[in-house]
Amino acid sequence: MTLRIGFGRTDLTPPLGVELAGFGPFLRRRATSVHAPLYARAVAVAGADGGRWVLVSCDLLGVSASIVDEVVARVADATGWRPDEIVVHATHNHSGPGTVENVGWGAPDELYVARLPALIAAACADAVAALAPATVRHAVVPLDGFAHNRMLPRRGLTNARALDGSWTEPDPSLLDEGVHVLRVDHDGALAGFVASYSCHPVICCESTSAVHGDFPGEALRLVEAAHPGATGVFLQGALGDLNPLYAHGPADESMIALELFAGRFADAVTAGLASAAPLTGDAVAVVKQEIPYELAPYDLDELRRRRDDGDDVAYLSLRRTVAALEDGRDVRRPLWVHALRLGPLTLLGYNVEVFHGIKRRLREALGEHCLVLSTTNGWLGYAPTHDAYEPPADPYPAYEVPLIACHLPFRLDIEDDLVAAGVRAAGRLGADPQWWRGAVVYECHLPSFRDGSGDGIGDLEGLIEGLDYLRDLGVDAVWTGPFYRSPLLDQGFDVADYLDVEPVFGTLATFDRLLAAAHERGIRVIVDYIPNHTSDQHPWFVASRSSRDDPKRDWYVWRDQPNNWTSEAGGSVWEYDAATGQYYLHSHLVEQPDLNWRNPEVRKALLDVLRFWLDRGADGVRIDVAHMLMKDPEFRDNPEAPGGHHNEFDLQHPDFGSQLHVHDRRHPDTFAALAEIRAVADEYAGRVTIAEIEAMPWADWAEYYAAGMHLPFPFRLLETHWRADLLRSELDGLYAALPDGAWPIVALGNHDRTRLATRLGGPQARVAAVLLLTLAATPCLLYADELGLTDQPVPVERQRDYFARTHGGVSRDPSRTPMPWTGGGNGGFSSAAEEDLWLPVSHDVAGLNVDAQLRDPASMLRLYRALTRLRHASPALRRGSIAFAGGTESVLAYTRAAGSDRKLVLLNLTDRPVTVPVSADGRVLVSTTGATPRRVAAGELGLAADEAVVIDVERDHADH
Repeated sequence: MTLRIGFGRTDLTPPLGVELAGFGPFLRRRATSVHAPLYARAVAVAGADGGRWVLVSCDLLGVSASIVDEVVARVADATGWRPDEIVVHATHNHSGPGTVENVGWGAPDELYVARLPALIAAACADAVAALAPATVRHAVVPLDGFAHNRMLPRRGLTNARALDGSWTEPDPSLLDEGVHVLRVDHDGALAGFVASYSCHPVICCESTSAVHGDFPGEALRLVEAAHPGATGVFLQGALGDLNPLYAHGPADESMIALELFAGRFADAVTAGLASAAPLTGDAVAVVKQEIPYELAPYDLDELRRRRDDGDDVAYLSLRRTVAALEDGRDVRRPLWVHALRLGPLTLLGYNVEVFHGIKRRLREALGEHCLVLSTTNGWLGYAPTHDAYEPPADPYPAYEVPLIACHLPFRLDIEDDLVAAGVRAAGRLGADPQWWRGAVVYECHLPSFRDGSGDGIGDLEGLIEGLDYLRDLGVDAVWTGPFYRSPLLDQGFDVADYLDVEPVFGTLATFDRLLAAAHERGIRVIVDYIPNHTSDQHPWFVASRSSRDDPKRDWYVWRDQPNNWTSEAGGSVWEYDAATGQYYLHSHLVEQPDLNWRNPEVRKALLDVLRFWLDRGADGVRIDVAHMLMKDPEFRDNPEAPGGHHNEFDLQHPDFGSQLHVHDRRHPDTFAALAEIRAVADEYAGRVTIAEIEAMPWADWAEYYAAGMHLPFPFRLLETHWRADLLRSELDGLYAALPDGAWPIVALGNHDRTRLATRLGGPQARVAAVLLLTLAATPCLLYADELGLTDQPVPVERQRDYFARTHGGVSRDPSRTPMPWTGGGNGGFSSAAEEDLWLPVSHDVAGLNVDAQLRDPASMLRLYRALTRLRHASPALRRGSIAFAGGTESVLAYTRAAGSDRKLVLLNLTDRPVTVPVSADGRVLVSTTGATPRRVAAGELGLAADEAVVIDVERDHADH
């Protein structure tokens, strides 16, 4: 692994005697002065393959969070690096409303604050300038007796017990594994190091008194004295918790404890530098994941209620926050998570510490090679409303500061949100070649998603504009839909040039920008691969039909006589070409001739198409009608379907159901063709193949895994009546047929089917959301299903789907209407005139739009977002096992499990209240009815009409 690393450092200590105004008086009962030196320490990392990252860790105690933005801008200006390549660990700045004024500390010294951005930026610029080829080594050194739970005073752990050697930790999970040390060598000599301790060390004292000291500063001085010339970079700003603000106790005892633990930390760093082993593996990779605003929601009515009720915990914060919001000021700021990969080691950082469980959960989800960092002091998570809060029997000084300074508007499930973002960020580094297991895939259907050019048709530019929405929705991969050159008779599935972009959708350069923008947000891009047929305007077919002697004649399927095969668009699959006196095969529209995959030249050309898009950076392909590539070489007639074979769930021409399609699709030779496609995908690490195949018996579906497909679609689930017993039967069949080691993909909506909310109704569509996002499978979500969008009738003169233009044809346009973004004109989909839109927008756009649903906590969109966050935060829901048990004729029930994480899912598939037996104790995390979070005890649980719940299982009595 070839890396370049540089260090920078600057002293932020204000002039002697200058303090943050208001801070001293606020703490006058706990500290006589606050004069510890402050530093900004920066590390810059650049990989041989272009990945680069600069991080600065600095103490901005009580300073407005807006300084972070200024620092980033200054560093970007000084270094030429992009803002997203710069991560500022701003210890204590709270990254939310987080200003001194907001928590009632007064205003900081203006001159001092004005100096900070330039000083901090200078440290970053120095680090970038100092980049040099480096070898990185890694070590973990145990640090006995360091714990990171502020609840330790309740367990009697004090400075005195630490000093006399009687420290007894009651819960091993609270102990950190040790100090992580990254040693950086240049020309064989120590050039610098990164030392971090990933959770809060706490010294618990017995009484309140003034204490002077600075743990990180003291530890840094000790280490640097032992290693002159090296630069220590503390990624973990929360080490500052071991300072005068928290060392509550007799001054002499607290000072001894500070020195003891500072020395222990310094010794661990020195030992780590001596024992670190070289890292091997991939070069540096970086991703930054922002968490959307509503994860720190400020509902003004709720804040007013709390204020008026005399909230005595965060009254200063509430009072000022309400005033700011009433004045129209935005006091919110997004949280973020970042991840950095150095070979096999992943550093995962986030800018709010909640409580000790977050580290344990991330380590469970990400494995032993993940170092978890937090970058603030934990105040934001220790409100007494939190489940983890244990009120002391007697007032205890250690709780006073955290409770006064906390911000109650933060969601109580913020830990779930941060774990979810952390798992997604780490997974997006590319270290996991099977990232698609458990990922959330989103089908955007490009012409209907968002119009970025103003011509009334969704396009790649619109998709770029929608990426932040998809990121916040919890999407891991977006399936674009076809965007190749096309006459657009079949929504782009009629391809006229595989290697270029249809101008309506953009250009190759736009696609490249989409890839870059998506990957910056950690979203993978899956493109359509359409190997079965082209447009009749494709140069290959133009040549093929020009003469029987043309070299490309055999690139398509030509016959002298037709057989009885029927088309999905209606009528025969054979079209007579008068110029050459033969019939050509078209399984779909007349204008979509089928390619001849039995011709080696065709296979080579189509595999080169696949390489073209994978070379550009596509993360995978969705293979259109993968089951149709090979037909019966003898072209035998299909048998008639006794009594008809109409599929009530599909939108196909009635002619198609008049026969059993045993010879025009699913020929055994298809598997060899798919294996060739998989072999090409395997040339590119971490690329996924998703195969569209029709509904078929589960044993037949499973054969597509043997052919090499990562994720063959199981369409039987879309064609199952919405009853608990029928769904249970189909899911049992799916998992029983699933080959060892394989993983399924599931979808409940599709661009060729009636919309989910139309088929099930709004309340049960919410239940379906829970099913989709909690099954042991990769969920694929059709655009706007997360809004509850229903089918919209489209006048004949506005229809785009040429499948409807044949006699008796069925239009799929009603399920493909534009995504409604706002309640304004055209639903915010496009600025074009209404008559120029790709398709008309929904009549229900006023309520079924993104903006409106983001504001409504009970909306379908907010439900989907809660489910995706829970899914990403839960190892059980993401990749755990599944077991169906219990339930009733009305309720589908199953348990997901991974390690200690267990989730029970109960889905009432009826419109009446039901009671279901449960064997577990736990708490409801999500309910489709918006019911108040409630405890669950073994016995019976009542579910409301149309209610689905996800329960965090604390104890399962069936295990005992």
